[in-house]
Amino acid sequence: MSAIELKNLLISKIAGIDDEAFLSAINTILDTKAKNTENNNPDLQKIIILTEQQKKEIQNSQKEYSEGHYVDNDSVNEEMEKWLREE
Repeated sequence: MSAIELKNLLISKIAGIDDEAFLSAINTILDTKAKNTENNNPDLQKIIILTEQQKKEIQNSQKEYSEGHYVDNDSVNEEMEKWLREE
């Protein structure tokens, strides 16, 4: 039986159940599974909705990076070391 067939079977069986306690138990099981899936998949943990301004800033940053307008970490560390030695 495929996953889709099994889901459809479960849906039809659950639709026929009127016992609130039993349905609540099923809901708890499903909630627990959903939480575990979210915790194991960082992509599902948080979705951030960006404003248009934030999207533009990201695009500008990506453009600057692709054009080589950035400073790598080693260069920044070297510059900081120079500043510290000057004081």
